[in-house]
Amino acid sequence: MKERLTEAMSAVRPNIVRLTGAAFGMLAAWWTGLSAIAQALLIVQGADVLTGLLCALCGRSRKTQSGRVSSGALTMGVIKKGLEWLVVAIGVYVGEALEMQGIAGAAMTYMIATELVSLMENLALFGLDVPVLKKLLDIAQERDAM
Repeated sequence: MKERLTEAMSAVRPNIVRLTGAAFGMLAAWWTGLSAIAQALLIVQGADVLTGLLCALCGRSRKTQSGRVSSGALTMGVIKKGLEWLVVAIGVYVGEALEMQGIAGAAMTYMIATELVSLMENLALFGLDVPVLKKLLDIAQERDAM
């Protein structure tokens, strides 16, 4: 019995390595195919979700009355991020149809600015003041005003 289990595991292990390598390869190809602004939006969204979750784990969340983790608040946050990407997709296609390539970029710039505000709020709950984020937000808002 032990020999069969060992034999089965040795047959499965190379497949797991291949699948893992293929998954990382697909992720790298997808990531490098994104524009810099889309990568920036994903990074800022990820940082916002991570810091929001950390706030909730520490009981400092402003999204719930208790300040604790709430599956409802997390679900709504993820849905919001998904809807933001729906707006980006619409902006891409409308921009192509109207031959105005900047529509999706403008939408992503606005979303990055709002994510930075949320990120700064989350960091402030931990007592962190990040001047670089404030400067990025100021630049994004100036760019939005143009």
